[in-house]
Amino acid sequence: MNRNKSGKSEGRGAPIEDPQILQDTLRNLFEAEIEFSIKVEGTATLPYASLVQRLDFAETAFVLKLVRPLPHELREGAQFRMLFAVDDQRFECIISLKGRDGYLQYSFQLPPCLILADRRRHKRYPFRPRENAYVIAQDAAIPGLGVAGPLVNVSLGGLALRVDRVLRMDTGVRVPVNSALFERGKAFTRFRVQDLPQLHLLEGRAIGAHVSDRGSELILGLTVVGLDLEEEAALARSLELREKMGRGGQPRSEGPAPPARSGRAAAEAEGEEPVAEPEPEPMAVSVQQLLIRRTARVVLAMAESRVRQPLLDLLRSQGYHRLEVVDRLDQVPPLCAPGQRRAMPSLILADLDLARSGDSEPLAAVRIIEGQLGDPAAIRIAILCEEVDPTLVLGQQTGISFLAYPTGQDDRWVELLDGLVTSPGRP
Repeated sequence: MNRNKSGKSEGRGAPIEDPQILQDTLRNLFEAEIEFSIKVEGTATLPYASLVQRLDFAETAFVLKLVRPLPHELREGAQFRMLFAVDDQRFECIISLKGRDGYLQYSFQLPPCLILADRRRHKRYPFRPRENAYVIAQDAAIPGLGVAGPLVNVSLGGLALRVDRVLRMDTGVRVPVNSALFERGKAFTRFRVQDLPQLHLLEGRAIGAHVSDRGSELILGLTVVGLDLEEEAALARSLELREKMGRGGQPRSEGPAPPARSGRAAAEAEGEEPVAEPEPEPMAVSVQQLLIRRTARVVLAMAESRVRQPLLDLLRSQGYHRLEVVDRLDQVPPLCAPGQRRAMPSLILADLDLARSGDSEPLAAVRIIEGQLGDPAAIRIAILCEEVDPTLVLGQQTGISFLAYPTGQDDRWVELLDGLVTSPGRP
């Protein structure tokens, strides 16, 4: 990629019109099966994740496969801005729609030139650590790498995070954070951002855009390419709210709010006679729910602790009477062995602390639990923990869920348990 630019000036923004360079670049994009983004020019919609399916230089056309269909109202000649990375360089160009070529496949006119890409096409909104917006991403299914860290900034087209942890997906073991792990153009098959303004969860796919050292911190930039239409709209609304906040709207809380006083406490503080507050009414339980709870066989794997007895008391008070308690993970498989005269367990509740030691990653403990319990067919597993770490969803297997310990007489928690008991198990 060191050829002259056919008489054009060098540097960012200079058109690359040399036909051989253009063909070599697009051929590399095709042969390497690099995922990239295209976006309808002149609109605020987010990009479409794309792959080159066929190249035809004679017809000056190529076929792209997208992750979702283009809007039906788009006509032939509609222009798209294409953004991609090849050989550690980012390019953008304008391509024109020719028509549909097959399911999720569309034919486009080859671009007349390439331009070195500008990373800052969309406005970026910075986030501070106290705002608690958090990002996880993974580059592939098991085996692979997962990354996690607080959100640094976000825009309509991408985001950046401070990489605090890198984990091996197959073992959950932490890998030293190193910029060499994140080459430009690296595909991330899944990312999740938690707690954007009025957007609790944003999920999609992304491509590595850049990585940089900021003192002792490593910042990873991602180009978003895999959001569906609903998530696009939700992100746009969230950033619009952030824009209003920046212009003097109601700021987002950056710390815990002072505890709200109950009516009794407020009255006592003012020297008034306290007014009796009504006790919250217990949630109504249907006959069908009670029947499910009384007949469901549940195995709890948890050592004696401050949590176990209150948990058992809660389950029994809510109608779960067929409870079997073991202290170790290796005691669970015999209870799930086929050929027993009793029914198979409906649910296994496994405490994360049984597999965790020291400062090991929660995901590493999950992998140990999966290995210990094997694959009891059609039995759902819920892993209990003090707090559900965001990295636990990296490589989450079908049939495995995560629950934080209940707090007191937690009817909502029991409702979640009802859903796990009645949902299909693992295939």
